[in-house]
Amino acid sequence: MKLLTAILFSLLSAKAAYAASFVLADGSKEINVSTEDLLKLPVTSITTATNFTPKATFEGVTFTELLSKYSITASSLRVYALDDYSYTLPVEELLKYQVILAFRKNDKMIPVSDLGPFAVIYPRDQHPELNKLDVNAKTVWQINRIEAIK
Repeated sequence: MKLLTAILFSLLSAKAAYAASFVLADGSKEINVSTEDLLKLPVTSITTATNFTPKATFEGVTFTELLSKYSITASSLRVYALDDYSYTLPVEELLKYQVILAFRKNDKMIPVSDLGPFAVIYPRDQHPELNKLDVNAKTVWQINRIEAIK
């Protein structure tokens, strides 16, 4: 019985992670973007260490793809986490470094318990100039809202 319960919980957790979503806000327009929506866009991977994880391979969509898909023009994005932490990210930097909005880590959907379902991932190992404290602050995880700032 315990095994059956564990299997059911595992399946439900996987489905919940796959069905995760966040709000993408641009002025008065609010779009609910799901993992399923993101999977329809080109997926990019970054192998890097972060301030909250050892080296791992993250997969997601670049902010270039995300902003293009939803026709968003902004100078910055305010990214909010489930715990109400937020940080403003300059779009120019997101595009320059091909930063991704990750939803998979090491070939598995990122559950909330592992700082998912979405996280901002910079290619820190490929760009030594990104290994600084402000990039730690910009590496927002457990994302539930992204707001465009003109």
